[in-house]
Amino acid sequence: MSNLLAANLGTLEGLGPLGQIGADLPTALSSFSRIISVTIGILTISAGTWFIIQMFMGAFQWLSSGGDKQGAENARKRLTNAVIGLFIVVASYALISLVGLVFGFDILSPAKVFNTVISTP
Repeated sequence: MSNLLAANLGTLEGLGPLGQIGADLPTALSSFSRIISVTIGILTISAGTWFIIQMFMGAFQWLSSGGDKQGAENARKRLTNAVIGLFIVVASYALISLVGLVFGFDILSPAKVFNTVISTP
Protein backbone atom coordinates (compact mmCIF):
# COMPACT_ATOMS: atom_id res chain seq x y z
CA MET A 1 0.00 0.00 0.00
CA SER A 2 2.81 2.46 0.82
CA ASN A 3 4.41 1.83 -2.60
CA LEU A 4 1.19 2.99 -4.19
CA LEU A 5 1.35 6.33 -2.41
CA ALA A 6 5.07 6.85 -3.09
CA ALA A 7 4.75 7.04 -6.87
CA ASN A 8 7.39 9.00 -8.78
CA LEU A 9 5.62 12.03 -10.19
CA GLY A 10 8.64 13.38 -12.06
CA THR A 11 9.75 17.00 -12.15
CA LEU A 12 8.04 20.18 -13.23
CA GLU A 13 9.84 21.36 -16.34
CA GLY A 14 7.19 23.66 -17.75
CA LEU A 15 4.25 23.29 -20.04
CA GLY A 16 5.39 21.85 -23.36
CA PRO A 17 8.04 24.04 -24.96
CA LEU A 18 7.82 26.55 -22.10
CA GLY A 19 10.16 24.39 -20.05
CA GLN A 20 13.01 24.82 -22.55
CA ILE A 21 12.98 28.61 -22.73
CA GLY A 22 16.18 30.16 -21.42
CA ALA A 23 18.02 26.86 -20.94
CA ASP A 24 21.32 28.36 -22.17
CA LEU A 25 21.25 31.38 -19.84
CA PRO A 26 22.93 31.71 -16.44
CA THR A 27 20.85 30.20 -13.65
CA ALA A 28 19.25 33.37 -12.26
CA LEU A 29 18.31 34.76 -15.67
CA SER A 30 17.13 31.36 -16.80
CA SER A 31 14.84 31.04 -13.80
CA PHE A 32 13.47 34.55 -14.30
CA SER A 33 12.89 33.89 -18.00
CA ARG A 34 11.08 30.64 -17.29
CA ILE A 35 8.91 32.25 -14.62
CA ILE A 36 7.82 35.01 -17.02
CA SER A 37 7.17 32.61 -19.89
CA VAL A 38 5.26 30.08 -17.83
CA THR A 39 3.24 32.83 -16.13
CA ILE A 40 2.20 34.34 -19.47
CA GLY A 41 1.29 30.90 -20.79
CA ILE A 42 -0.73 29.93 -17.72
CA LEU A 43 -2.58 33.26 -17.65
CA THR A 44 -3.45 32.95 -21.34
CA ILE A 45 -4.70 29.38 -20.91
CA SER A 46 -6.65 30.39 -17.80
CA ALA A 47 -8.30 33.30 -19.64
CA GLY A 48 -9.33 31.03 -22.51
CA THR A 49 -10.71 28.43 -20.13
CA TRP A 50 -12.61 31.09 -18.18
CA PHE A 51 -14.06 32.40 -21.45
CA ILE A 52 -15.36 28.95 -22.38
CA ILE A 53 -16.85 28.42 -18.90
CA GLN A 54 -18.58 31.80 -19.03
CA MET A 55 -19.95 31.10 -22.51
CA PHE A 56 -21.42 27.78 -21.37
CA MET A 57 -22.87 29.34 -18.23
CA GLY A 58 -24.36 32.23 -20.21
CA ALA A 59 -25.86 29.87 -22.78
CA PHE A 60 -27.33 27.68 -20.04
CA GLN A 61 -28.68 30.75 -18.24
CA TRP A 62 -30.26 31.97 -21.48
CA LEU A 63 -31.87 28.59 -22.18
CA SER A 64 -33.12 28.21 -18.63
CA SER A 65 -34.56 31.74 -18.44
CA GLY A 66 -37.81 30.38 -19.88
CA GLY A 67 -38.92 33.66 -21.43
CA ASP A 68 -38.09 35.72 -18.34
CA LYS A 69 -36.79 39.05 -19.66
CA GLN A 70 -34.55 39.67 -16.64
CA GLY A 71 -32.97 36.20 -16.90
CA ALA A 72 -32.35 36.61 -20.63
CA GLU A 73 -30.86 40.07 -20.03
CA ASN A 74 -28.51 38.69 -17.36
CA ALA A 75 -27.45 35.91 -19.72
CA ARG A 76 -26.83 38.42 -22.51
CA LYS A 77 -24.69 40.54 -20.16
CA ARG A 78 -22.68 37.46 -19.14
CA LEU A 79 -22.04 36.51 -22.77
CA THR A 80 -21.11 40.08 -23.67
CA ASN A 81 -18.72 40.36 -20.73
CA ALA A 82 -17.08 37.05 -21.67
CA VAL A 83 -16.44 38.24 -25.22
CA ILE A 84 -15.13 41.60 -23.99
CA GLY A 85 -12.81 39.82 -21.54
CA LEU A 86 -11.41 37.57 -24.25
CA PHE A 87 -10.91 40.60 -26.50
CA ILE A 88 -8.99 42.36 -23.71
CA VAL A 89 -6.68 39.35 -23.27
CA VAL A 90 -5.98 39.09 -27.00
CA ALA A 91 -5.54 42.86 -27.35
CA SER A 92 -3.13 43.01 -24.40
CA TYR A 93 -1.09 40.16 -25.90
CA ALA A 94 -0.95 42.06 -29.21
CA LEU A 95 -0.11 45.33 -27.43
CA ILE A 96 2.77 43.73 -25.53
CA SER A 97 4.07 42.30 -28.79
CA LEU A 98 3.73 45.69 -30.50
CA VAL A 99 5.56 47.51 -27.69
CA GLY A 100 8.37 44.97 -27.94
CA LEU A 101 8.54 45.48 -31.70
CA VAL A 102 8.70 49.27 -31.32
CA PHE A 103 11.49 49.10 -28.71
CA GLY A 104 13.36 46.40 -30.61
CA PHE A 105 13.11 43.39 -28.29
CA ASP A 106 10.71 40.52 -27.82
CA ILE A 107 8.97 41.00 -24.46
CA LEU A 108 7.02 37.76 -24.84
CA SER A 109 10.24 35.78 -25.17
CA PRO A 110 12.53 37.15 -22.45
CA ALA A 111 15.20 34.52 -23.10
CA LYS A 112 16.00 36.23 -26.40
CA VAL A 113 16.23 39.60 -24.65
CA PHE A 114 18.62 38.23 -22.03
CA ASN A 115 20.74 36.54 -24.71
CA THR A 116 21.18 39.81 -26.59
CA VAL A 117 22.00 41.72 -23.37
CA ILE A 118 24.55 39.11 -22.27
CA SER A 119 26.21 38.67 -25.69
CA THR A 120 26.52 42.42 -26.35
CA PRO A 121 30.08 43.60 -25.52
